[in-house]
Amino acid sequence: MRIPFLDILRAVAVIWMIIFHVTYDMRMFGLNQIDFSEGFWFAFPRLIAGTFLFCVGIALNYTHKEKMNAPAMFKRLKKLGISALLVSIGTYLVFPQQWVYFGTLHCILVGSLLGALFVHHRTAALITMILILLLQYGVGFDIKWVSSILQKPSMDFIPIYPWFWVILAGILLGPYLSRITVLQKLKTPAFMDFLGRHSLVIYLVHQPLIFGLLSLYQFLGKR
Repeated sequence: MRIPFLDILRAVAVIWMIIFHVTYDMRMFGLNQIDFSEGFWFAFPRLIAGTFLFCVGIALNYTHKEKMNAPAMFKRLKKLGISALLVSIGTYLVFPQQWVYFGTLHCILVGSLLGALFVHHRTAALITMILILLLQYGVGFDIKWVSSILQKPSMDFIPIYPWFWVILAGILLGPYLSRITVLQKLKTPAFMDFLGRHSLVIYLVHQPLIFGLLSLYQFLGKR
């Protein structure tokens, strides 16, 4: 079953992702001088990752609506696992010093498995989310704390802690969003529907395509 507002939200995240990676890759090719370590361009990829994870939480409500749907869950986990492995292998071959060992897809993989345990235990989900937020913003056990333990640079590092709170937020807010009349009546434009339905495939192929086109542009420019 397709959820129009969820497909639209995924499509928006896909569009943002492509915009960011085109801009980021252009910086790698020396085509712009944008600083990605602060300001908007630092926050933008985190907003994109958060949007994808929020969608994961919302979707878990539908996957496990009546009870835990183990067949559907493991089918999706298999697809995500293979995709995450491809990302790790591909980035290791091209960028061995900054390869993606636990990026957005890896977080979605683990978060989907853990999140399924909370769909029918909403009080536990709320308590866990609040605890993570308190640890992250109150005590200082944030993503930098996690990075200090691993000591391994990566192009895309989205650890399950603290990002799991975003999936929990999707689990908790999803049922309320689905009752909003305006969202229920949304009709997904064909283009947005395509992006929403095929977000995983687009996620996998867009970077090699962008990188390849920029490489070709640079090669032709030098001739």
